[in-house]
Amino acid sequence: MTLSRPLTADLGALYRLRVGRTGGLRLAVLTAGDAGRLTVSDPFGSAVSLAAWSPTESAMLYDLRAGCRMAVANVSAVLGLGSLPLPQAVRLLAGRLPALPVDRVIPIPGANQVVVSDHGWQCRVGLAEDPWRVVSVAGEGWTIELDRHTGALPGRLQLHHVDGRSAELVLVRVEWAIGRQLPAKPDLPACQAHDQDPG
Repeated sequence: MTLSRPLTADLGALYRLRVGRTGGLRLAVLTAGDAGRLTVSDPFGSAVSLAAWSPTESAMLYDLRAGCRMAVANVSAVLGLGSLPLPQAVRLLAGRLPALPVDRVIPIPGANQVVVSDHGWQCRVGLAEDPWRVVSVAGEGWTIELDRHTGALPGRLQLHHVDGRSAELVLVRVEWAIGRQLPAKPDLPACQAHDQDPG
């Protein structure tokens, strides 16, 4: 399927971010191969959190307000929603299935849907054609609706959690690059257990 193919270049994207009733935030995504950075900034442009991942290291969330770092597995630590792993979430932002080559992708007969799964997580992906694009992703207790596509690239993502939490990403700018260098990760101590609330 077209939506399973590898990315042709490294993604760079900027989004307007609304989390619950909090607007004016920005979300920047930068990738270099299978590594990446996801940065949330306040309305005045100051970064408040940074998530970093690579194939050889555990994903980390750097809480720049608290001045500490914690290991993360998925976007729930970044946006407070869902259990979609960060590399798969970036593929979704880039207009692909939220699946790495190691993930299982199983078509659902008679429906424009597939199930994507790996160790400890699973989601159901809704598709539309002409052109093929992802229009929904649903996991246990959370959903993502995608629309305003340009080709397969979604212009807006709306995330909803069963407990009422929500987030909206609206694409402002996208660019593709080859050989991008990622910014260095902050040198921060580990967060104390009672401080590990990135929201």
